[in-house]
Amino acid sequence: MSKVAKLAIAFLREHPTRVVLTSLATTAAACMVIWLASGYDALLQSFDQWATVALGHYELSIAPISTTELTAVPQEVVKAMRADSSVAVADPMWLKRTVVRGNAKPFDPTAPRNEIKQGRLEEGPPNVRSEYSVLSSSTANPPFDVEGEWLDADQSDALEVVVRSDTAQRLEVTTGDFITVSYNDKTWKLQVIGLLKAPSLGAGAYAVPNMLTPSAGDIFIATQLGEKIFGQPAQISFLGLAMAPDADVNQFRFSWAPKLSRFDVPVQFQEAYEIEEALDESAAADNLRMQSYAGTGISLLVAMLVIFCTLNMGVTERVRQFAILRAVALTRRQVCLLIFAEGLLLATIGFLGGLLISWLMLSGVSLAVPGILRHGATIGASSLTLAAVATYGGAILAAAIPAWRATRVRPVDAMAPTAQSAPMGLPTPLILFGVALIPVNPIITFIFPPTAETQVLSYFGIGSVSMAIGFVMIAPTVVFLVDRLMGPILARVLGIDAKLLESQITSQLWRTTAASISLAVGMGLFISVQVWGFTMLDGFLVGPWAPDAVLAFPKGGLPLEDVRKIAQIQGVNPQQCLPIVVEQPRFVEDLTGSAERPSVIRQDNLVIVGIDPDAAFDGSNPLFDLEWVAGTPQEAVRQMRAGRACIVPDHFLAESGLHVGDNFDLAPPEDAGGSVRYVIAGAVRLPGWHWQTKLTGFRSRTHRAAALAFANYDVVAEDFDFSTATHVWLNFASTDVNPDQIAEAAERILAVDRPPIAATSEVGDGVKIMPVEKIRQMTRNNAARWIWAVSQLPIAAVAIAGFGVLNVILASVRARQWEMGVLRSIGISRSAILRAIVAEGAMIGIAASLLSVSFGVMAGWCGCGIAQYVSFFGGLHPALNIPWPAVSLGLLYVMALSTLSAVWPALSISRLSPLTLLQRGRAAI
Repeated sequence: MSKVAKLAIAFLREHPTRVVLTSLATTAAACMVIWLASGYDALLQSFDQWATVALGHYELSIAPISTTELTAVPQEVVKAMRADSSVAVADPMWLKRTVVRGNAKPFDPTAPRNEIKQGRLEEGPPNVRSEYSVLSSSTANPPFDVEGEWLDADQSDALEVVVRSDTAQRLEVTTGDFITVSYNDKTWKLQVIGLLKAPSLGAGAYAVPNMLTPSAGDIFIATQLGEKIFGQPAQISFLGLAMAPDADVNQFRFSWAPKLSRFDVPVQFQEAYEIEEALDESAAADNLRMQSYAGTGISLLVAMLVIFCTLNMGVTERVRQFAILRAVALTRRQVCLLIFAEGLLLATIGFLGGLLISWLMLSGVSLAVPGILRHGATIGASSLTLAAVATYGGAILAAAIPAWRATRVRPVDAMAPTAQSAPMGLPTPLILFGVALIPVNPIITFIFPPTAETQVLSYFGIGSVSMAIGFVMIAPTVVFLVDRLMGPILARVLGIDAKLLESQITSQLWRTTAASISLAVGMGLFISVQVWGFTMLDGFLVGPWAPDAVLAFPKGGLPLEDVRKIAQIQGVNPQQCLPIVVEQPRFVEDLTGSAERPSVIRQDNLVIVGIDPDAAFDGSNPLFDLEWVAGTPQEAVRQMRAGRACIVPDHFLAESGLHVGDNFDLAPPEDAGGSVRYVIAGAVRLPGWHWQTKLTGFRSRTHRAAALAFANYDVVAEDFDFSTATHVWLNFASTDVNPDQIAEAAERILAVDRPPIAATSEVGDGVKIMPVEKIRQMTRNNAARWIWAVSQLPIAAVAIAGFGVLNVILASVRARQWEMGVLRSIGISRSAILRAIVAEGAMIGIAASLLSVSFGVMAGWCGCGIAQYVSFFGGLHPALNIPWPAVSLGLLYVMALSTLSAVWPALSISRLSPLTLLQRGRAAI
């Protein structure tokens, strides 16, 4: 074994440049894996579980659907939750608002009132707020981390209070100070025993009002003390739920959601945007972990291809040495071990280098930005394991074919004359097999799609692997065609003799193919991410069906007699300005199967909009420009005028199995046991309705909805008890309208019919306007950030693969030194030789680009198809969208990297004189 190790080291020392480049590539691959995995480990250590989210240490919150303060959660809900084995803790909490004062100056009634600017409430002088939310609870554990002490429920006579940290700053109090709580002309003096580190979560500009969660409390007292202060028995404003360790939160939530609305007082899970983000925190961590696994796979492939090129070149160049060693010293087994030893040595260098560089990078981030990795740089066992898998696994796989080739060398080969490099023939059977494998993925995705969710993963695995193997098998053909077709074109562009480029990249077909594939791995993934991301985005980007803007009114709505005034605002098209009412009721039956597997459209509720059907959908100039999939606008409007008929999006029919003419039952949110039945009068395409309803406040009850439906204004207003319009949907009179001025004018109209804004009003309590173009831009920006974040890993893989390309070109140049010496001797200039080598790098880039774009587009397309059956955001079936600007930039990046990789070898060889080239022959560079 020591003999094999010594020979391996000697062989590697023979070509130091090649070893350095290969080591840099494997080091970069290992560094990428360690960075991702260690970043994941460090972030997990930095997470304070549920400490910075709206729910605190609870996973769910249950509150009445009605938003009036007098409505309380029934005791039956508490009993039902505590009886469920999935629930570990069910803590009732009582929330009331009253006057609280600390050391800060009290409110000065002579100070200027807050002003409304651009549809938003601007804060006035400091300390104007005097009312705060008092949360009474008997829980033994604080909902958030506490600095100091928590309440002792057994000490009912203790006049103690815990204050939120941000509230304590406003009140100018700290632990040990006193605050006063006033209610019904009585004042209580309470000592602050702790500060609660709860997040500050106000209502967003277009979000649902503050949800009933532990973060809604400003000060926290024991329940018995709350009963004394407020002079009444405690009520249950909401219920905090902590789940059992093995409970599935999503399954529990969606299975219980329909049942909660059937209690005497209808209740629901609190699912505002902030809470949904809290539930997604662990999923985000899982995504980061999956990204580290994906990075390991990509790094393994890149390391394998780079090391393969190095080992394969060594075997080709050392045929005679292996033959002599076989004759005098080594067995076939030892020759095989020799090749694997070389690969493992290269992997070891890369692994140790990646470990060192990653540790330095993490340490630098920890020192520069200590808030990100508060526990310092962490490289745990999982990081080391994944890095070892990428480097050593890649080395072992890469050594397999070169080792087999080396063992095929016979001792008699040492006597054979040196073979001249000649173009290698194409492996026709493998190419035909590859051509047959590539269509497997689109066939099983679109022609014979999975019929059950249990089949999705197997379909995805079979399709992806088949397609990847197919493209690898046809890669030699792509390289051959590029050599034959692009060689003459590049020769003409660069002004060199076309014969200089003949068979340049096919003389060592497998070496060049491996380099092209190594580049294509990263770029193919980059293009697939772009195609997948932008294709999926089409389903969420608001289409031309939507009017220009939505005006959203605060609680109390807009009296219908004022709609005419809104239509007369400068900038509003008076012919296309309609009042609407919006509600978000649940289905009486789970039509979409949300309890089995929730998704963006498999939910237990929908958003229903009441609107004038004639002005909205019929006539020569309707407000909505809809693409009808089923039914006609005339028939739908006729049915909507006659009764409870509605228009639904086409995907809702696919998910629910319903058809035009079928009906479904909705449960009015504040009517326990009640239901209303709507018939489907038509189906239309509504791309982007998700963001339209999210950013306009249409989702007033829960964070998700299955569909956006339209019905008659009067019917919806009667069914769900609306006396005023909640929104106005409108088009602008021209393209240069200022939406904020419209909101200000609407605010002035609304202010005439309502009392002045109280001093305790929260920011954002005015009229808001959301232009549809702003929604589109926000959607594009969010999607672009996500797509770019996912694309960074493939881009890094392409950069790593550049070392492999450089290695291949160096070996190619080294093998042809004598030939180039002859060419220089017969009059070929240095410049022509340099341009020929640069053209060789460009042709490798072209081959990689062709493989990348073919694989990437097909993988992204099939990925979108399979995502319809498994992804949370699937089910919309958008059309294929290839973002050519991003794809073109990616291909230019590959071309530039491959071409630049040839510059150093070209400059190195062009500087040598013809005599030196002839004398050196195959000497190492």
